[in-house]
Amino acid sequence: MGLTCSDVMLPPEHQQTIGPDDSIATAFNVIKKSRARFLPVVDENGVYLGVFTSPTLLKLILPKAATIGMGSESTRVALDNLGFMSLSKSDFDDQLEHLKLEKVSDNMSNPANIPVAAPDTPIMEGIFLIYKFKRHVILVDPKTKRFVGTVSPNSLLDHVLG
Repeated sequence: MGLTCSDVMLPPEHQQTIGPDDSIATAFNVIKKSRARFLPVVDENGVYLGVFTSPTLLKLILPKAATIGMGSESTRVALDNLGFMSLSKSDFDDQLEHLKLEKVSDNMSNPANIPVAAPDTPIMEGIFLIYKFKRHVILVDPKTKRFVGTVSPNSLLDHVLG
């Protein structure tokens, strides 16, 4: 039998996760500490619920006016730059304080943009999903719906070169 995604995955004990009721400020601290680009969101039983990403975090830090017109369904014109605005350390701290009130579950990525596969998915399909979505593949057990791990270009290379 050929390689599967579970053969090259980063296991859950090496992948930072976050709970749906955790605050965005908590997510910020986990992302900062782990240097992760995304956090799988799991409930208390390890059931996969979605993903919170560092680009979403950046969007939440930006002023709302800066993100108007950036959505695919918007007809408004987006700003070209924010060079006219400044952000001091205290402004950033204030924004982070505000994010203590926002839940991760209210700010997860669109599920249609997140590739999910079973651990026994052939690795060729995993590679295709990484290429197609330009991001890690989330592995979820189809029976229990529990988060199992992730497949990334690095986990693939670690397996090949390791």
